[in-house]
Amino acid sequence: MAVPNIATATTFTATKNLSFGTLIPSSTSGSVVIGLNGSINTNGTATVAPSGTAYYAGQAVYTGSGLSNVANIVTMTFLSSSVTLSNGSGGTVTVNNFTITPNLQVSLLNPSATANVGGTMNFTSASIPGNYTGSVQIQASSLLGGTATVTLPITLTLWRPLSVSQTTAMTFGGIEARGGNSVVTLLPQNGTRTVQSGQSGVNLIASKPGAAGVFSITGNPNTAVTITLPSTATLTGPGAAMTVNNFTRTPAGDNSTLNSSGTMTLRVGASLNINTAQAAGTYNGTYNITVSY
Repeated sequence: MAVPNIATATTFTATKNLSFGTLIPSSTSGSVVIGLNGSINTNGTATVAPSGTAYYAGQAVYTGSGLSNVANIVTMTFLSSSVTLSNGSGGTVTVNNFTITPNLQVSLLNPSATANVGGTMNFTSASIPGNYTGSVQIQASSLLGGTATVTLPITLTLWRPLSVSQTTAMTFGGIEARGGNSVVTLLPQNGTRTVQSGQSGVNLIASKPGAAGVFSITGNPNTAVTITLPSTATLTGPGAAMTVNNFTRTPAGDNSTLNSSGTMTLRVGASLNINTAQAAGTYNGTYNITVSY
């Protein structure tokens, strides 16, 4: 008596979600691609955040019946060509151009096969910061194993891009030069001026006070940023150029953290080096600060 081939249950299971990681958009719209090998291509429209979730290809495991030693080819089909991810606060992105490992095979000796899944994430100005989730359905079928469907989760985190704007310009105020080299220091906390050296060479004019530089920083809430101040700057005017150095700031420290609203007020002070016989007049200059995640 011949024993018929009886197919056992076929399973198709998601073992790793398709993750676009944590990204910082550098334009109002763009696309990011995750390849089957887990590589990422931001196409110059976003940068990968220095911390946060990692990016990687999705994975799903198909286990067939294994009725034959003959190779059994598995056909994979995405049931949607495009899906929408949302962050629960009105933000949306779309994911399309899905890819999957081609020519998967199962057999009696190797009844399971792992498929890697990639795709393209598209964001717009409506893609506000937050944690995005969604999914895509994939159908797998084979001659001996039948058909099975899996729902593969898709995840993404978007950070708010950093922006810095000056709200108060740094000024050393009015200073009377009386001769001799002097150093005037401007405190970042409150813009108070003190004569660090050469006290007899200058007089701080009280009616023309100084002011610390004040900047407004906005970015991703509760996220650490690194703030870099310049080493020197130069003021030029009717007389010899004056050097500004010893820049200080508040908040101090190597790293600072944006508050729950994603904002921070940065105050900057420095020291002004006044030359002997400094000519009277107005002196101006610029300095750069760098803020990064």
